[in-house]
Amino acid sequence: MRQSLALLRMPTQAAAEAITREAEENPFLVVEAGSGGSGSAYDYALSVTAAHESLGESLSRQIAMQRLDPATAAAANYLVTELREDGYLDVSLSELVAGTGAPLGVLEAGLRALQACEPAGVGARDLAECLELKLVDAGIDRTLAHAATRRLDDFAEGRWARLARDLGQPQPALERIALLLRSFGSAPVHEEDAWVDVLIPELAVEVGPHGGITVSLLPGALPAVSVMPVARGSLDGETLRSFHERARRMAAAVTARRDTLLMIGRHIAEVQSAFFLGGQETIHPVTRAEAAASLAMHPSTFGRAIAAKALLCGTKVHPLSLFFSRALAGRAGAVSPFDVQRRIREMIDQESADAPLADEGLCAQLNKEGVDIARRTVAKYRKCMRIPSSFGRKRRRAT
Repeated sequence: MRQSLALLRMPTQAAAEAITREAEENPFLVVEAGSGGSGSAYDYALSVTAAHESLGESLSRQIAMQRLDPATAAAANYLVTELREDGYLDVSLSELVAGTGAPLGVLEAGLRALQACEPAGVGARDLAECLELKLVDAGIDRTLAHAATRRLDDFAEGRWARLARDLGQPQPALERIALLLRSFGSAPVHEEDAWVDVLIPELAVEVGPHGGITVSLLPGALPAVSVMPVARGSLDGETLRSFHERARRMAAAVTARRDTLLMIGRHIAEVQSAFFLGGQETIHPVTRAEAAASLAMHPSTFGRAIAAKALLCGTKVHPLSLFFSRALAGRAGAVSPFDVQRRIREMIDQESADAPLADEGLCAQLNKEGVDIARRTVAKYRKCMRIPSSFGRKRRRAT
């Protein structure tokens, strides 16, 4: 069960690599020829995605270089799959203990390994921890970095006497820390950083000539595996029995992943039929909680199942998360974040070149239109659409 959930949560490429690694080590796990890492799904994704190393790939490579024990390495790689796009870890280790059954000490060791990776600050759970990790990366003693990031207001106001007394450092050293803090961004990963994830579709949605919608698994996205048949009683020795059991669990996990994604894909086709028949303007707001309830899945499992997964419709690759959201409150009922993003883009397209709308202005207008949304959510949606800030838009138009 635990292995099935772990494989389900992995992005497509990471899942394919995990299956391939196990098949290389396990004589009982057989990969069908030409069934993974190639074919239409993989090739199409590569053809539309820039050839950069993804954040997940970079972190996994760095974790592998640390020579960790297997349990810690597995925990660190699992935490990579839990990161937000900006590099923050917004789920507590206690929640992960409950969800995975892994010991807290192992997860803590995995987090330390993750936070030792580049970019500095990755795996931080809040702004203070992010800045602390960046200070340590810049050569500041860890104890001093921790204390400094608990006094950010004092640094912002230049209260050198108080800082010198509390931190036991001379003013020049404190001014250096202040300079570093001002140079850091507020997140480990920013939209201008070249971290691109290859989004490989595992599902295909096809619209028939009479409007029928079919959903199928795409060949080539994941390796197809089977367990080598062996005669009962022929597995002499603990090692062989262990390999055979591992192969059986991996094959079951692959099947469970395929079945779950196909179930989700068919649910998408049912509730979002207007999207496929009429285009993005007709997307229907469906929350993740509603979808999870319809499919008898735990909401957190459903959220992990659709994360970093995609479907192919025609020539377009759509992330599964596009179709499920945390609905926002509006005067006329639930409002899809997709519709809110579309409205934000409309307002920005119509704004004055000399006085572009700041996030506060966009938020105020949406509030007037009946959408209950916070400024930071507006900023998040704007960044998701790769739209610069008002300052960035004004500067770009001036050049």
